[in-house]
Amino acid sequence: MKPLVGLFAVVCLLASASSFANKMYRFTVDGRVVVKDYIPAEYSHLGYEILNSNGMTVKTVAPAPTAEELAQRRAEEAAKKARQDAIAAQRKLDLDLLRLYAKPSDVERARQRKADEIDSYIQLQRRRIVDLEQKLEKSQAQAANIERRGQEVPADMRLEIVQLQNGIRDSEGNIKARQQEMKDSTRDFAEQYERVRILQVYPAGTLDADVDLDKVDRELEGKKD
Repeated sequence: MKPLVGLFAVVCLLASASSFANKMYRFTVDGRVVVKDYIPAEYSHLGYEILNSNGMTVKTVAPAPTAEELAQRRAEEAAKKARQDAIAAQRKLDLDLLRLYAKPSDVERARQRKADEIDSYIQLQRRRIVDLEQKLEKSQAQAANIERRGQEVPADMRLEIVQLQNGIRDSEGNIKARQQEMKDSTRDFAEQYERVRILQVYPAGTLDADVDLDKVDRELEGKKD
């Protein structure tokens, strides 16, 4: 039995060698089909077929990509990576947001608390301005009376007037700053509110371009029912 096995192995090797030796290459040059027992190096980039001894195609080698195709491929790979990076970054932001707010109503409550805080501060500053203006008016009246009597206004009174004027300007500046903060926080909370709404329907990391807002509205409206 063993001699037969050995003989079979030898026959297979000879057949394989014969098949390899009889390989042909078919390729196209300037619209003309060429068949050779080798592929010239200058034509290998055009792509070719490997034929067996019976003329059957046993392998096809695709043409080498052109410079334009390579550039397109690199651009597609870069775009794919940029998308993956954007998704990863958005997912981190979404998870951080969901740790703060589980539902849109949570965002609204936080917005209202912030608005109340800012409004209270502004009202406090406005009351301070009224108080400072009253004191300033009184000090300026006293200084005017002194000047009308031909006397020099005391240095401490002049300093007090300047400090009162500065205090009023500071409070006015604080009000403007807090009013701007109110605008900014209102915008930020609106964006967070909308994003949390989206995350009730879509998974974290979903890009804005992939979101169907009508779908979000429909599904959230359905959850109310």
